Amino acid sequence: YSSKKDRRTTWNTMDQIQISLDDGRQEHRAPPEGAECKVTWDDIDETNYCEYQTAPSMLWFPAQACETAVEHMRTIQFHDYLKKVEKADCAAEMCRLLDAGPPIYIEEREALPLPNEETHILQLWYMSNNRTISARLEGALDGEERQKLWDSLTALNKFALDKNEDDDKTSTGKNGQDDNNAAALSSTR
Repeated sequence: YSSKKDRRTTWNTMDQIQISLDDGRQEHRAPPEGAECKVTWDDIDETNYCEYQTAPSMLWFPAQACETAVEHMRTIQFHDYLKKVEKADCAAEMCRLLDAGPPIYIEEREALPLPNEETHILQLWYMSNNRTISARLEGALDGEERQKLWDSLTALNKFALDKNEDDDKTSTGKNGQDDNNAAALSSTR
């Protein structure tokens, strides 16, 4: 990171500091004083501070999580998604997971919030070793491979999704009768 005097500080809508050079490039910076990880509640300092770059703007933002927590999320989020799809016992949850599709990049609304126009996190920078890495999730697929996985997960869980739609169309009355049948019976009386 740099402490050059040619920086200007501006606040974005997320109350995070963006520090950029006059020529439009952006540099890494020191951790904000008093920063705390929103995942582990550890203090954030030079040994565990990280930043994330968002697309399409390519701007860097201070992570509100320590390096350990961010790296843990990057390595487990894709695998967790697959486990959630496999073990979902609620059709609504299954629909949400399948609608979103298999994740590609790290996401965390509280610790790594995206500004309004940004689509995803592209890269991560760790101050401890001055290392920049892809924000792509470990094991994540993209392109045709991702679509094949998404299609197969949807096909495997089609029964649960169809059942959820059927349940939404009809509900059960007190005695186990379909409410539509109960309404028809009451209109003939």
